[in-house]
Amino acid sequence: MKKVIIIIVLLFLTGCKGAAPSAQTPPDKPADPVYEGEMESEETQHEEEKEPTEEEIIGAVDLSLEPNELGEIMILMYHGLGQEESAWQRSIDNFRKDLEYMYQKGYRMISLNDYARGQIDTQAGYTPIILTFDDGRQNNFNYIEKDEEMFLDPECVVGILEEFKEKYPDFNVTASFFLGSNPFGQREFLEEKLKWLVDNGYDIGNHTYSHNKLEDLDPEQIQIEIGSVNNFIKGYLPDYRVETLALPHGSNPKDEYIDYMLEGEYEGNKYKIIASLDVGWRPAYSPFDILTNFNSLYRVTASEINVDNCGIYDYFKQYEENKRERFISDGNPDLVTIPKRHEAYLNMDMVGDRLVYIYE
Repeated sequence: MKKVIIIIVLLFLTGCKGAAPSAQTPPDKPADPVYEGEMESEETQHEEEKEPTEEEIIGAVDLSLEPNELGEIMILMYHGLGQEESAWQRSIDNFRKDLEYMYQKGYRMISLNDYARGQIDTQAGYTPIILTFDDGRQNNFNYIEKDEEMFLDPECVVGILEEFKEKYPDFNVTASFFLGSNPFGQREFLEEKLKWLVDNGYDIGNHTYSHNKLEDLDPEQIQIEIGSVNNFIKGYLPDYRVETLALPHGSNPKDEYIDYMLEGEYEGNKYKIIASLDVGWRPAYSPFDILTNFNSLYRVTASEINVDNCGIYDYFKQYEENKRERFISDGNPDLVTIPKRHEAYLNMDMVGDRLVYIYE
């Protein structure tokens, strides 16, 4: 049975964080001698081992950060990188600029898979942001040869992300790569690349086999398009679940066929999609917002040209000018903290077993 506790408080009521439990002596290591007067009572030891109470969890939230876990989250839509900027290509310099801006302005990365499950473990006061890359271009993940050895290209997407991972360990660098029938070029390195991505904290999604509009397809064709890529990836990563889909051209199936996009089977292998992505337009709602449609999630085009005031920096600016409300984390993934003015939009089914904290 789900247990949800909703607590409404005034802004001036704040609590203090409790002290972390003391470390326990490992069972295989002899304890230090205990002298007279130093013996802790069993009651004290049990108190230290207790889980924090609901009041302590609520009291640990810093309301001065104005947490708002019903604010928007930007899912950025990238495609390729290159020397020049174009509609579907970000320049290498601009991509580095984007990442530096995100970090300095209080954004921290999360995976699309975690967003779809409401598992947001972002530091208190910071805003989650999601990076997605469509098409699986070679400039997303490229190896180059030097002195007869192969190295990660420092100017491909993965190379630059790894550069920022090392530069800012608290950036929580991750991304989702949506693949079709020819992921990342360099076929001889495909298995190595796919395994490397999963082992290093990145996600792999489905972008269909032929990149055809799903609205033009029947149920059998939809399952072939999605199932083919699912089976292809599973051939290299048998234990990995491909659970996200970037819709080709932002095209959803006909309403009566939507279930075949979300769940189906091809050549004996089943697939299940928990989140599918539209083309770039606007920020997504919080996963806890009743307005969120996981079958067609909004994305923001990660560009500054030909985007009709809907590019990445247009929305960054709107957040800075308080023209839109962005998601601000309370720092506790097991607690959903929102201002009371948004209470009517809270999706309790998505909240599940998490605690809820509503404040004035």
